[in-house]
This record gives sequence, C-alpha cells and structure tokens, in this order.
Amino acid sequence: MFKNLEFENSMKIKNLKLKINQKGFTLIELLVVIAIIGILASFAIASFTSAQAKGRDSRRKSDLDAIKKALELAKGDSTGSAYYPGCSGTEPCFASTSFVPSLVSSYIRAVPLDPSNTGASQYKYDTTPTATTSNTATGYTLMACLENNGEPVGGNVTSSASFSGITCGGTKIYVLNEP
Repeated sequence: MFKNLEFENSMKIKNLKLKINQKGFTLIELLVVIAIIGILASFAIASFTSAQAKGRDSRRKSDLDAIKKALELAKGDSTGSAYYPGCSGTEPCFASTSFVPSLVSSYIRAVPLDPSNTGASQYKYDTTPTATTSNTATGYTLMACLENNGEPVGGNVTSSASFSGITCGGTKIYVLNEP
C-alpha cells in the first residue's frame, strides 16, 4: 500500500515538473496580442492626428488675431485714424514676406505663416472697398482655411471649401471682418 502511494506521489511530482517546463506562448496567442496592440495603436494615431489639426487651427486663429491687431495699430496711425493699409499690387493679397509691407517691422515683427505650409501662407487679406492708389481702405477681411471639419459653423467660422484665390482642403474657413 505504501508502495502504491509512493508511486502516485512520484507521478504527481513528475506531472507537475512537466507542466512547469513548458515555456513560451503559442503562435495563436502571439497573433492575438499583436492584433490587439495594432488596433489600439491605430486608435491612438487617429486621435493624435486629429489633435494636431485642431492645434494648427488654433494657431491659425491666433495668427489672424495678431494680424488684426497690427492692422488696428496701423489704422490708428493713419490720417484721421480712418484707413487700413491696402495691399501693394493686386487685390487680394496673401500673407507672406510682402504681405501689407507697411505692417512689417512697424506693427508686427513678422507676418505669421500658416503652420502647415513652410514656404507660403494661406492667410488672405482683402480690403473693402478695394484699396485705391494710395493703398488705403476703410475695411478688410482676413481669412484662413481650417483643417478640422468638425469645427462648428458660427461666429467667425463659415462652411465653404474655397474663397477667392484659395482652395481649402477642408470645408471650414475662419473669417475676420472689419468693420
């Protein structure tokens, strides 16, 4: 009887050792884990690119606000504080190094460029009425394309895919009008 009990105990110990010595994962387990990690990574990348687009749109809005402040300062220094600077050359003009030249260095250090474009900007400055030969105007419109199509329409955001001279990739445009 003791011999039989001894044999059973040794078999249990051997079976336990066999289970402990089995190391590693099966191919199916590895594939399932890789698939789950891939799905989670795709969600993270999608939300990250959306956050980047919203950040660039926020930068565009603050850039147009800075240009607007510079235009208001220029108007204050005009004759009778009644005129905004006009574009030099043909209407409308776009933000670049030559964008409303009288603003640069006097009222704004440098005209901001669109965050997604490295060479040129998509900020549009259009005077109302069209500036005369003296490059003065009584009003203006500043516009920029927005990337975030989920931006709610209203306030300064309009739903349009293009405006004079610019075709936007998205469907929203940020517009500042004065007066």
